[in-house]
Amino acid sequence: MSKTFKWVVEFEVSETWVEDGFDMTDERAHMMIQKDLAYAYPSETSAKVIKAPKRADILRMQGYSEEAIALDAKN
Repeated sequence: MSKTFKWVVEFEVSETWVEDGFDMTDERAHMMIQKDLAYAYPSETSAKVIKAPKRADILRMQGYSEEAIALDAKN
């Protein structure tokens, strides 16, 4: 097994971007690193969100109803 290196990165974005649909997920973070390391195989990189805002707060900023937020919480 090859050695890996780890970076812990903190992102901050304005609420305007969250309102417009931004939500950092492991998949999105992985896509970001894959873009920078375009020749890397997906198995050679990974990404994990260590801490994120509450999903309900994100959905509220994006204009979802409280009913939709409650349904999302059940899934």
